Amino acid sequence: MSVSHPTSPETSTFNGKHVQANDELAAQSQVPVMLHVHDLPQLYQKPSASALLRVLDLLVSEPPSFSSSGNATRPKVSEQGVPRYLTSIVSSGLNWIEDEDQRDAIWSAASARLSERSGRNAMPAMTRSFEISDDLTINLHEPTLTEDNLGLKTWTSSVLLSRRLQDCRQYIPIEVTRVLELGAGTGLVGISAACIWKTHVLLTDLPEILPNLRRNLEQNGDLITMSGGSTESRALDWADEMDTPRRDEDKFMVIVAADSIYSAEHPKLLVNAVSRWICGSPEARLIVELPLRDRYDEERQSLRNTLQQQMFELIVEGTEVGFDDWYQRDGSPSEVICWWSIWRPILQV
Repeated sequence: MSVSHPTSPETSTFNGKHVQANDELAAQSQVPVMLHVHDLPQLYQKPSASALLRVLDLLVSEPPSFSSSGNATRPKVSEQGVPRYLTSIVSSGLNWIEDEDQRDAIWSAASARLSERSGRNAMPAMTRSFEISDDLTINLHEPTLTEDNLGLKTWTSSVLLSRRLQDCRQYIPIEVTRVLELGAGTGLVGISAACIWKTHVLLTDLPEILPNLRRNLEQNGDLITMSGGSTESRALDWADEMDTPRRDEDKFMVIVAADSIYSAEHPKLLVNAVSRWICGSPEARLIVELPLRDRYDEERQSLRNTLQQQMFELIVEGTEVGFDDWYQRDGSPSEVICWWSIWRPILQV
């Protein structure tokens, strides 16, 4: 798509195409400019350093926002041919650019753009912003993701559950004074609960997840305090049956868990941990949200069955749709359907 008005100080030009930069006009149109890789500065043209840096900035893959739509007015470049374009920049000597610092900046930016397109595992550490409500945005640090540390990434079900917490409050018949999160990961659900419910939350996970979790708690400390909440963290291994509250008053009336099932053993381990840490009161609540992944149908059913066997009663359940950052081939975010449910213990006579 090209813009019909002539080039002006508010317009950038890529290979003859005028990219509108006027935010007000772009906001009115709500239609992003779509460019092809051939519209970008080509190396045989010996573009200036500033031109290359501008286009590399345009090619930034922003941290996904778990939304079906991104920046509606930012000019977009079709992904077809972009990796090859970036590779050509990295492998070029850029001999026509005399300033060595500018050449280094261009190579670094092009390498970063390639990394962003190599899958989530290859992406560098990042800080992402999650809009939970109109007045609550939480910033979380995520290290480079590895298969062994899936808790270092914020998953769709955590985002959806965080946004659902306000509605969940109606199913909790008592004042929420203390909350336990199992498998807290990056901390989004626990931080959201502290802020939305204005309560104290103990966020727990495996020891290797804690350093990043604690970093995020510290990073959002002022936000939590100003919202009327508080947090703490500790390691909690669901398989460690010796790790249990010593007194009934140390147990929790509300436990939350999101995207916590990754193997056949997890449903039983999770329910056993919940049984050890939840108050034995019909007013206590367990709130769970899980993605409906095809390969985990048996594990989800196992969780439901195990909760019922351990004398938990389902109060309410439902499904909702979110978007993950594992992109499809056309570059759009993957749709994820999640199941949420709220349970309560049944008093045994």
